[in-house]
Amino acid sequence: MRYILPVLFLLLSVTLKSQISLTIEGKIYTNSDASWVGVNIARAVPTTLMFKNNSITSSNITGYMLQAGDEGISSTNNNLDNAIITGNKFVWKGTDMKSITHGLFDAHNINTIIKYNYLDHVPMGIIRKSANNMVNTSGGVAYNIVKSGAVGINIKGMSNVNVYNNTMYTDRTTSETWRGLIFIYTNKDITPYSVSHGTKIYNNIFYTKHQTYCIQIDDPESAIGLESDYNIFYCESGTPVFYYCGSRKTFAEWQALGYDTHSKVINPNFKDLVNFVPTARLDYGKDLGSGWAKGLSVNARWGTTDPETANQNGKWQLGAIVYEEIVSEPTPPPVPVYSGSVINEANPSRLEMTYNLSLANVIPVTSAFTVKVNSVARGVSSVAISGTKVLLTLANPVVYGDVITVAYTRPSSNPLQTAAGGLAVSLSAQAVINNRSAPVNQPPSVTISSPTKGVAFVAPATVTIDATTSDNDGTVVKVEFYNGTVKLGEKTTAPWSFTWKEIKEGSYVLTAAATDNSNSRTVSDPVTVVVEKAAAAINQSPIVTISPPPNNNSLTSPATITLTAIASDPDGSIVKVEYFLEKAKLGECFTPPWSCSFEFDNEGTYDITAIAYDNLNSSTISEPVSISIIFKREYPDLMNLYPNPNKGKFALDIELQSEEHEQLSVTIFNLTGRTVYRDIMATHESNKQIDISDSQAGNYIIAIYEGARILSTKQFIKQ
Repeated sequence: MRYILPVLFLLLSVTLKSQISLTIEGKIYTNSDASWVGVNIARAVPTTLMFKNNSITSSNITGYMLQAGDEGISSTNNNLDNAIITGNKFVWKGTDMKSITHGLFDAHNINTIIKYNYLDHVPMGIIRKSANNMVNTSGGVAYNIVKSGAVGINIKGMSNVNVYNNTMYTDRTTSETWRGLIFIYTNKDITPYSVSHGTKIYNNIFYTKHQTYCIQIDDPESAIGLESDYNIFYCESGTPVFYYCGSRKTFAEWQALGYDTHSKVINPNFKDLVNFVPTARLDYGKDLGSGWAKGLSVNARWGTTDPETANQNGKWQLGAIVYEEIVSEPTPPPVPVYSGSVINEANPSRLEMTYNLSLANVIPVTSAFTVKVNSVARGVSSVAISGTKVLLTLANPVVYGDVITVAYTRPSSNPLQTAAGGLAVSLSAQAVINNRSAPVNQPPSVTISSPTKGVAFVAPATVTIDATTSDNDGTVVKVEFYNGTVKLGEKTTAPWSFTWKEIKEGSYVLTAAATDNSNSRTVSDPVTVVVEKAAAAINQSPIVTISPPPNNNSLTSPATITLTAIASDPDGSIVKVEYFLEKAKLGECFTPPWSCSFEFDNEGTYDITAIAYDNLNSSTISEPVSISIIFKREYPDLMNLYPNPNKGKFALDIELQSEEHEQLSVTIFNLTGRTVYRDIMATHESNKQIDISDSQAGNYIIAIYEGARILSTKQFIKQ
């Protein structure tokens, strides 16, 4: 073991009851042994100990750095009661994270004051311990900085320990420490157990880099009388965590147990992790009274003299470091702050300036104010004060749309001010809200001057639309051009003209819509223009005739007739020929020789026409060709009728060739094949009176049938 100052200077004085005083101050201790009993304070007799401003540096794996008390029950217990251990610095340079080297060890003494100490990397920081249920009535652990240890403050088997305004920081991981920054538990090393009741934890800062425990209550006995509040907790890796009687707790769960209801989870924002000075005051604490009102200054450093201190001031600050009270000059009266100006419709000659504070009735000269309307100075006739407003009467009223500014230059006498004397500052030109109402806008007028109604164009056409506009109280800013509801285009400057190109044939309704500077809009009367199809070369119609079929005079039904059209086109080609019976289409052909065959089952005369189409879809109808079809008769002279012609009433005589005929019937039909009369003849009946006077005049055919077989036919005329 090596001591930088090997000789302890002991101040001994004999007092009543053999009480001695021991002051150890300004010493430097350095140890490199693996095991060390530390600076072991003599305690054979009752001693008033003052251990201050010393430096202890060690790397021991076991033992102590300062041993100011006994590990167990001994005759020397309580011989260091009321000790003061202050202003010391403890630096541990070991590397074994499992080491339980005791730093500031104070055991089996009561009412010790431990404050203003700095412990750097000490495994077991500050220890308060007893094995015989010692109870403190004063003293405490306050305003200490404990950095990077396994345990900050260890309370074992001792009651009523006050833990006030300490700053505790650890960067150890959960594998490097399994205990809390404050660890409170019952001493079970002997029987009966020694309990830790009534611990008070106020105004401390708990800062963990990893989720190691902030406070660890090891057993229910140690929770008796426990108070913890007005602290700050912060963990870089998530929510701060706690250990309570066998289970891990989040901050919310810890609060649910009734602890730290006024505490905060915030980053204390230390300027660095050496001096642990917050960047700002942490005014969240509980006033602990004058006995605990002095903490470490922001300039505190440790050596052989007292670290600098500072008194609590204002709201109680948290942690070991206390910002001093800032003595400030008397607060000047608040300055009225300009908030805006307006001219309202009700009084267009009055400009109202508004401030955030009521102003005294001190009237500045009119020349202190500069009002400009559209960049031209406007005279100020008078000034008045009303509450928070400065009222300027202008020489002339403003109108809608005027741009207004107001400036104020603080005069040497009678400036704008509050009753308390707060002076309004000068203002450069400030915009003024102009609340004058806009006059009723007259809409613009617009007409289409070209083209005029009914003008015709030839497709593909180009039409130039010209619009004439005017606006009595403003200007036209836009003209839109429409075809029906379809917008063709728009112009935003005169001349109001738009050219519409590539217009197909058709009829179009044109309108123009003018918009003025007040966004009023007028649509012109419509103008209709016609775009006609361009004239094409005149197509010559085709030529067509029908060649009558051979034997046209001796056709009997049923007959198949082939018709051939002779078709040609002088300026093109024939593409199709259609054949019609009256209006009924019989057929069509698309290639020469333009022939089609047709079946005729009924007797009659048929007028057939042909329509030829050329390549431009022009067509020509031929002259009709008449085709006569008569029934094939087995007995051409079987019947005779008279009169013929007749008016629909006539007699029919039938000359039967033999008696062996089935039942006969008479049928009359017109030349289109429509039956107009039918009757059954009686057996052996040879003449018959027939009446078809209700039928139209024309040619008719009468036929005698034997069953489905035609025996004879004859044509007659009804007049």
